[in-house]
Amino acid sequence: MNPSITKAHYTNITQCYEEILDYESVVLVFPPIRNKFPKTDYLYLLYSDLLEKRPFQYTVKSINAFRHILLPFYALRYRKKIALHYHWLEFQNLKSLLAFPYKLLWFSIFALMKNPIIWTVHNLEPHDGKWLSFHKWLHKSMAKHAHKLHIHDKVLLRDTSHYLNVPMHSNKWCIVPHPYFPAEVKERKHSISTLNERYSASIPENATIILLFGNISAYKGILEFIDWMIGYLNRKNWDDVIHIIIAGPVKKGQVGYHQRIRTAISLNPQYFSYLPYFFPEDEYPYLLSASDYCLFNYKSIHTSGGLMMALSYNRKVIAPNIGIFLSQKDNTDVQLFNDKDELYQIINQIWNSQSKPRYE
Repeated sequence: MNPSITKAHYTNITQCYEEILDYESVVLVFPPIRNKFPKTDYLYLLYSDLLEKRPFQYTVKSINAFRHILLPFYALRYRKKIALHYHWLEFQNLKSLLAFPYKLLWFSIFALMKNPIIWTVHNLEPHDGKWLSFHKWLHKSMAKHAHKLHIHDKVLLRDTSHYLNVPMHSNKWCIVPHPYFPAEVKERKHSISTLNERYSASIPENATIILLFGNISAYKGILEFIDWMIGYLNRKNWDDVIHIIIAGPVKKGQVGYHQRIRTAISLNPQYFSYLPYFFPEDEYPYLLSASDYCLFNYKSIHTSGGLMMALSYNRKVIAPNIGIFLSQKDNTDVQLFNDKDELYQIINQIWNSQSKPRYE
């Protein structure tokens, strides 16, 4: 352990571990790191120093839900030189809820054996808003037993502290920035033609492109933005100034929402390109490079990987004035809005701009 590190702000996750773990200890990570996606997997990028650079200060091992049964055996094997780092402590359907007692049993035994627990607080509430009271109880219980609570920016500390009932001055807090994504910026015209060819899209090269990307889900406010944008563009009556790309796989349980999006877009297809697909890692550069702006219309949010990917590609960002987006209030490439009127002003500025932003 390194007792010299006393502050809550760190540059990487390794420094957070140094307060509670001896070097050469094992860190178990749940859910599993997707090693096949080193450029887009959040967990891989968070632990990249420990996965890629030798000598390894800590050994990182992924565990899945079934392998929770092995937690006590890991604890016995490594004898006080082991910790568990948990991410996304929530469940979104009945199946995951019913499986939770199994994970909780083995997790609790591991904790009772006095092994350190680290929890990254990605969300204060589940995105779908289900079982809020139970989630709050679960999160507070985790916060009570965790040795370290990891968040991605100081702007999140006050709300997270209040929600979990953990004082802001507690030594549990560990602030490590969200990792950036390796960017491979491509030529804009080529990126648009590539997307059009591969996905049978009709993205116009001469329009300002606004991208909404990530899993298709209701909490992102995609349908609300579509309805609002159709009204705006119909009043302008000019098809080729702004074009909206909506891209990403349909999240489990969101097929109905996906169908509503498809129906809304079908009424005004000239304004939109809807690509509800999983994008392979090597196609993200085309998606981001084709776009001028990345827009987020979340109703509520804590941390956003999409924001970090947009910033990694030097895209301009339009986002609500909440959560992790507050950390970008001084970034001139990020425009934050509080309501629809302010969003209207931002879109209107784009519309009226004589010089379209380009990233060649």
